[in-house]
Amino acid sequence: MNTNSEQEKTDIHHRLERDLMASRHQLGERVKELKCLYAISRLVQKQGIALDEMFKGALQFIPPAWQYPEIACAKINLGDAEYKTANYRDMPWKQSRDIVMNNATIGVLEVGYLEERPASHEGPFLQEERALINTIADRLGKAAEYIEMRSSLEESEISFRDLVENSLIGIVILQDGLVAYMNSEQRRISAELPLAFSEMHWNSIHVDDVERVKQGYEDIVHGRRKRINMDFRFSTNSTPVEMKWVYWRANIVAYQGKDAVLFNMLDVSRSKHLESLLRVKDKMASLGHVTAGIAHEIRNPLSGINIYLNALDKINHDGAEDEQVHQIIRQMQSASGKIESIIKRVMDFSRPTEPKRKWIHINAPIEEAAELSSVTLSKIGIKLTQKLEENLPLCYADALLLEQVLLNLITNAAEAMKENRTEKIIAIASSLKKDRFRITVSDSGPGVPNPVKEKIFDPFYSTKSGNTGIGLSLGHRIITDHGGTLDVEVSRWSGAQFVIEIPLKQVDK
Repeated sequence: MNTNSEQEKTDIHHRLERDLMASRHQLGERVKELKCLYAISRLVQKQGIALDEMFKGALQFIPPAWQYPEIACAKINLGDAEYKTANYRDMPWKQSRDIVMNNATIGVLEVGYLEERPASHEGPFLQEERALINTIADRLGKAAEYIEMRSSLEESEISFRDLVENSLIGIVILQDGLVAYMNSEQRRISAELPLAFSEMHWNSIHVDDVERVKQGYEDIVHGRRKRINMDFRFSTNSTPVEMKWVYWRANIVAYQGKDAVLFNMLDVSRSKHLESLLRVKDKMASLGHVTAGIAHEIRNPLSGINIYLNALDKINHDGAEDEQVHQIIRQMQSASGKIESIIKRVMDFSRPTEPKRKWIHINAPIEEAAELSSVTLSKIGIKLTQKLEENLPLCYADALLLEQVLLNLITNAAEAMKENRTEKIIAIASSLKKDRFRITVSDSGPGVPNPVKEKIFDPFYSTKSGNTGIGLSLGHRIITDHGGTLDVEVSRWSGAQFVIEIPLKQVDK
């Protein structure tokens, strides 16, 4: 009995060992299968991987997962493309599975043995290997869908970014007080408009607009309003400082699952400048009609006055000499002459002389204006400097009218520096900038305040008492008649710098 009992124990022990070894073998096979699936999953998640790279990489993980890895090989047929392991050759011992993408068969996965092995569930292949090849083929199909979708999304995102980055409208997304996105046009605008968003630099906004912009900003950021549209002026953060306009729209949007504020900004400085020029033109046209009427009404009685004065003078000469009468007559004639002069100036403004343009050296009227002004400027302690570029091409312009504009600018600069306690300087320069002649008249005076810059060229606007305010408007019109521009900037001494630009016109051959 003991002998039988010992034998039974031995048999049980051997059976348990065989079961354990079989379990270990089965576990090892499952581990190989899991490693294969895990490796393929990681491969698919690789950033930027292409379909052919994914199929080639997946093939390397398949043979080691089969029961006889030393003689296993694999192949994927994908339309006209074929991917296979280095040891692959056609053999009778193989199994296959279709690769399906978006409900359509796009290829076939094939796994085989290079040598014959004992029959199992499906030829020499285990039942688990059938489940594995099915799973791998399904994974490859899903992976192909994912890679194609990701590629399409990336292409769409690139196209969208190209559109947004090349947009003429500045775009910025503000979230939790921080800038989450900003396109290149907005970076350009923001380089001039120093907006930190979380802490606005309100002193850069025009004094007439700052409260309106600040209120709008607070309303949209704190959710009191869903949309805001406005335009405003700001001083640039560049050198020299300029006044510019932007059109601003703000909306509450969802961005990456959270509320954000979408800002759109459009630089409308050019259009605002053109609007200003049109307003000035309309004012000047209306003013022309008014002044012409006034001049007509005054000229007739004034002519009569002059006739009577001449008659009185003749009568007086025929009679007794009376110095007092002569003196009164001379004073009346002088006053009458002044009235006539004022009327002529107003008439000249309302109906300016058409430029008599011809080919000139642009430096000639500059030098003439400087020479005429030099003695007067020297007497009042103003240093006049010239930096004129040589060998400039000929300019098609009216030299006398340009000289008139320059004399007015020099006179204005001298007037502005009357109270200067520091060095008084007026600098005149000429150059060629691309296809435009550029003349600058700069001074070391107090400069032109930002609120005044937009009105300085308006007719009859003046900051000086006793001045008609016609000079700059007339100068602006003269330069405009030449097809050019007259603007004001900040000089290197923080004074005023008036810039004249006239288009370069080629000499007819």
